[in-house]
Amino acid sequence: MYKWVSKSKTPQLASVVQHSEGLAFATVSHKEATKKPRLEKCFFQPQLSDVQTTLQQLLQQSRRIKQPVTTLLNSSQFTLLLMQRPNVDKDELIDAVRWQIKDQLNYPAEEAIIEVLDIPGQQERGRTPMIYTVATHQDILKSSINLLEDSNLNLKYIDIPELAQRNISSLLPEDFIGVALLNLQATSGLLTITHEGELYLSRVIDVGYEHLEIEEDTSDEDSGLSLEETTSAFEVNFGKIVLEIQRSLDYYESHYGKATIGNLIIAPLENEIPCLNEKLEQELGLAVRNLSLDEIVESETALDIEIQSRCFTAIGAALRLAVDNSTLSKFE
Repeated sequence: MYKWVSKSKTPQLASVVQHSEGLAFATVSHKEATKKPRLEKCFFQPQLSDVQTTLQQLLQQSRRIKQPVTTLLNSSQFTLLLMQRPNVDKDELIDAVRWQIKDQLNYPAEEAIIEVLDIPGQQERGRTPMIYTVATHQDILKSSINLLEDSNLNLKYIDIPELAQRNISSLLPEDFIGVALLNLQATSGLLTITHEGELYLSRVIDVGYEHLEIEEDTSDEDSGLSLEETTSAFEVNFGKIVLEIQRSLDYYESHYGKATIGNLIIAPLENEIPCLNEKLEQELGLAVRNLSLDEIVESETALDIEIQSRCFTAIGAALRLAVDNSTLSKFE
């Protein structure tokens, strides 16, 4: 793995992350382990005609980016699989995984770039260890590299949103006993369960905050839906979220033998969902609270909720150096 050692007393990492509506940028400096990481810069560039044009506009805003840079693949660019670890030596693991997952890829397995994320503490329970396998096509990885390096950025890491979210949850006080973190974007959500900085479970949910909005009027002229029907749609979509969370918690507790998760943290929401926390508490029996990123990073000014939501994964990606066991894609 690439090990970046800064000559500066305060190492920094910048991130450039694609959002559904543009590009998010963040720079985090990492001081002593006893202090919060410092968010040096954070802003969002709305989407222009194409990604390259949007990136150039972002770079003009950020001036010169001297720090090493990390970015994230989006969910359509990789496959994440939870699977049993093949019983092979470490130097044979990637080849064994490649052979096992070949039928789950829509391209030849030999064209896949594969990384493996170990999940600790399983052998003591007498079960075959589980691993997360991340696979992406080599051309997708090259495209991500070229986009940033052609703009003279010092790209060092490519990760996935699950690890960026893990970086954030690992800095929460609840992570000491285990914590679930739910990030709802417009049309989808990502749930992660971590314990002491380790990612144990992740689940993509095909429901976002747009699916939980209820029209205030008695009818929707565009869709023709009545208030009763939109309320019913809310209940259906809310039920999907509850079911996915409950299944994940049950698996985490039963398979890994961990203590019951008692806390669900909601990532900053660009659009507020009335009574969401109360409803989740009622259905799941968990303590539910909203996260403000000011809890885990220092910054000169308070971050407004829109920036926190749009830059959530960018800040998480830039927190990579705050987590000792980041393991995914690297450049040597």
